[in-house]
Amino acid sequence: MRWNAYETGFRLTPGMRVGLLGGSFDPPHAGHLRITLEALRRFRLDRVIWLVSPGNPLKARGPAPLDDRMLAARALVDHPRIILSDFERLAGTRYTADTLAELRRSFPAVNFVWLMGADNLAQIHRWDHWRTIMDSMPVGVLARPGLRMAARASVAAGVYRKARLPGTAAGLLARSPAPAWCLVNLPMVNLSSTELRAAGHSAGAHVAKARKK
Repeated sequence: MRWNAYETGFRLTPGMRVGLLGGSFDPPHAGHLRITLEALRRFRLDRVIWLVSPGNPLKARGPAPLDDRMLAARALVDHPRIILSDFERLAGTRYTADTLAELRRSFPAVNFVWLMGADNLAQIHRWDHWRTIMDSMPVGVLARPGLRMAARASVAAGVYRKARLPGTAAGLLARSPAPAWCLVNLPMVNLSSTELRAAGHSAGAHVAKARKK
């Protein structure tokens, strides 16, 4: 089916360049925000949508409740070009390939770019219908120090080596026909959701802090 702007909260116009950053965001943190701002600039995007997932099929243990993670994201993000969404819950999709197909059907005139970290490029060949993802829309890869070599040596990078755009052409990615991907090197904040959870910084803690304000 097709989703309208009222249902999704997306106010997207034809020709707009929109990045899609998916993940559990458990919890959302400054590193997520930093790579989003860099993606807006480097790939010349009009918007970035955080697709906060109900769960990650590749992880045995589930994340914090989705509503808590959405509240924590709203407490962190206050930017007119960043959209926070639980679209996967709305659409009832579980896998990235299905989610992206729903978005393309609903907004056929929008130029979507799938955004991921270099760590995800290194393992995307384990995802359900991963080639469908690579073949369906351009992919922007954000590489922080320490993960660049693994991304460049990944299965996906080898299979799609001829579809790679140089970093100097990152601004052209959103209007490039798929398959197309571009890896940009970023001096990112050294934060990860896994490390934050281990230190006790959960989505629930972020929500509790936000409610005290």
